[in-house]
Amino acid sequence: MSPMSVPSGIIVRLPAADLEDLVGIVEVLVQERLTVFAAPEALLDPLRQMFGARALFGAHSVADADGLRAARAGGAEFVLADAVDDEMVRIAADEASTLFAPALTPTEVRRVLELGVAGAMLWPADIVGHVMAGHLARAGLVERVVPSGGVGAFAAGEWLKHGAPAACVDDTLLGDAASGGDLGQLRSRCASFRKAMQQAVAHRGGVED
Repeated sequence: MSPMSVPSGIIVRLPAADLEDLVGIVEVLVQERLTVFAAPEALLDPLRQMFGARALFGAHSVADADGLRAARAGGAEFVLADAVDDEMVRIAADEASTLFAPALTPTEVRRVLELGVAGAMLWPADIVGHVMAGHLARAGLVERVVPSGGVGAFAAGEWLKHGAPAACVDDTLLGDAASGGDLGQLRSRCASFRKAMQQAVAHRGGVED
C-alpha cells in the first residue's frame, strides 16, 4: 500500500449515518471548499468512489488493529484512533500509516508521540479549549496535534494559527444536517470555518484561495 497523507486545514468528521444522508452534505462541503473528511470505516469506500477525485478521506473511531487494517483497505489517507495498542503502532510503522492516537494533556501528547505514531488527536478538545494550542506550541508539540470534539470555527482557527496541521470539526459545523436539516444553513455555516482556515493560513505566511 502507498503511504498515507497528513491532513491539513479543516477536517470534517462525518457521523455514522446512512450513506444517502451524507451524500448531499459532502457535496455541499466540497462545493464550499471544505474537502478533508474523517468518516466511519464502513463508509470510506463508497464515499471515495463518489468524491475521491475532489476530496480526501480518512477514518475515525478506529480502536483496534482490525479496524486499522480495514481503514487502510478502504482507502483511508489518515486515521483518527479512539485507542491504540502495540499492534496498531507496529502496523502504522510497517505500512507508513498516518495514525493519530488519542490524548488530552501535554503529558499524554508526549507519550503518544513517543510511540512513533504520526501525531496525537487531542480529544475532547472542548474540555481544554483552544488556549491549549498556545501551551502546546510553547512546548514544541502543536505541529503534531489535531484537536477534535466540539471545535468551533474560532477555536479551529486558533489551533491552526498556533501550528496544528489540522482541526477536526463535527456538529459545530454539521448541525442537524445528517438528520434532515437544511443544507442551505449548512452552506451558510461553512463560511465561518473557511474564513478561519484562510486567516490561519495567512497568519502562518501561507497562501489559501
